[in-house]
Amino acid sequence: MDKIKADLHNHLRSSSILKDSDFNNSIDTASEKLGKGACFGLINMHDMRYEKFADLKGYEREWVGENRNAIYVSEKDVLVVRGQEVATKQGHLLVLGLGYGVHLKNSISLEDTLKKARDNCGTMIVDHPFYLKGIGNYLEKNLKLLKYIDVIEVYNGEAAFGLPVGPFPKNANEKAQKFYSEVRKDFPHLGAIASSDGHSISEIGSSYTEIDKPEYNKNFIYSLRNSVRDANLNDCKKMNPSFFSSMKHISELVGIIASEKVGYKCFKTERPDELGLSI
Repeated sequence: MDKIKADLHNHLRSSSILKDSDFNNSIDTASEKLGKGACFGLINMHDMRYEKFADLKGYEREWVGENRNAIYVSEKDVLVVRGQEVATKQGHLLVLGLGYGVHLKNSISLEDTLKKARDNCGTMIVDHPFYLKGIGNYLEKNLKLLKYIDVIEVYNGEAAFGLPVGPFPKNANEKAQKFYSEVRKDFPHLGAIASSDGHSISEIGSSYTEIDKPEYNKNFIYSLRNSVRDANLNDCKKMNPSFFSSMKHISELVGIIASEKVGYKCFKTERPDELGLSI
């Protein structure tokens, strides 16, 4: 089976404000860094940036999957997979392959989120498990939940930035890899991925995993799940720290949070939870 390079965790920006040039720039960056069959995940947070991205001007594109779960640009041979990073009560869970317009509700339990995600045919990834807002510590005490998980993100480019104290612990990626190695004996279905968690277009492909090329048809979401489940530590081919991008992202978040506390919103965005659009 053909292998492709996939960086499945990207946000493109700290906000969901996108401009038309972002489409071609993102596709070109993915093609240059990841080569033939390049694949990257475009991850919604508290927004619908994937849907906005799909509407930008640029290269001709086509939908992949029964529910517009991905975008394929044949001219560049690049696949963009829809995802959502869900903020559960216990921490963040990355869900890949959700259908266009599907937004899982934030701030509910991890257990309920896993059920909702599976009901919507999502692929569940434990992203940055032992970094800021990771669910690794919770999973260590509730290992049975791993049977509902598909993949552990064993390397996160932005989690490479760490401090001796505080919410950005050092060695978060090393701990994730150790955890994966330990639990995989009892949960052999678990895959492992490395990804950038980029918040800038330039970070696409800075970390990636080699996976089996999924089927670009109605079976896409199931094929994608099988592909990432089959990936292991040896398939995490590039693990590149994003120190400066991480610090830039953190500083932007601090500014956004501080401004919103005084009633000023730096970025106007959809906020599906606030609009009652979440499920």
